[in-house]
Amino acid sequence: MKINSRFAKLLLVLHDGHVVNRGEFSGSALEHLIRFINDGILEELPAGAQRRKVRCPDAVNLIRYLQHKYDIPSLSEYIAFQEKETVERSESVKAASDSKNRKTRVFKGFLINAYEEIPYELNGERLVLKHQPGIFSFVHDFETFRIPPDVRVVGVENHENFKYIERQRHLFEGMRPLFVWRFLNSNSIAEWLRGVSNQYLHFGDYDPKGLSIYISEFRDKIGSDRCDFLVPNQLESLFQNNGTSQAYDDQLQFLPKLRQENCPAIQSVVKLIDKYKKGVAQEIYIDQGY
Repeated sequence: MKINSRFAKLLLVLHDGHVVNRGEFSGSALEHLIRFINDGILEELPAGAQRRKVRCPDAVNLIRYLQHKYDIPSLSEYIAFQEKETVERSESVKAASDSKNRKTRVFKGFLINAYEEIPYELNGERLVLKHQPGIFSFVHDFETFRIPPDVRVVGVENHENFKYIERQRHLFEGMRPLFVWRFLNSNSIAEWLRGVSNQYLHFGDYDPKGLSIYISEFRDKIGSDRCDFLVPNQLESLFQNNGTSQAYDDQLQFLPKLRQENCPAIQSVVKLIDKYKKGVAQEIYIDQGY
């Protein structure tokens, strides 16, 4: 079930450390609340004989749960996107008299980031992407977006890794990378890559779902001859010392469906997953210096 903006806003309040009255949750928001409590993400606290309050005991765990179960990497950006949904009435009027019967998301495109200057062309204008911490560029008219052929496009799954990519530059030595992030998991990056010749490298979580996202959303849409999955040095030591069994247990259903043919990188990660019965979240590379 999709999370609506009301429940997302309540989650954001809980994520920031505040306590919310249980009575604030109603309808679908209450259904979600019960699911989040049953999964151990939120918890109820007594607040008198009849009243109860809700709190989030672990904000980091909440964000990971949202990303893996609902494909929501950032609550604030998800809420902003939900509020920008619009109704394209002119098209729906052609099919029905009620012009409010269909919603179309009109927000397309993706975020780009780099830690060195990257020249690019957009709508016929030549520009230069410069790194500024905390500021990212959003490419809406990606159909006209062009970069030099020697630039490697690196898709970053987690928003925190994308935000602090300069801390992880050692992972991309020997290449000239342009980092991209899917805004609310849209298909825009894959659509753009099909129209350019640049090679694509995927930097995601080292768990069954992370591999599944790469295969279904990128490799299958772009072609295995232009795609690869980043496997850093020392990854096995991370599985051994920093991996989590929950990432394995919760995503076990994805393993049999992974199509590993002609992809040594995927095969090597699957072997580590099978060997240690764990998964490794890519966020570990932000501050640990691995």
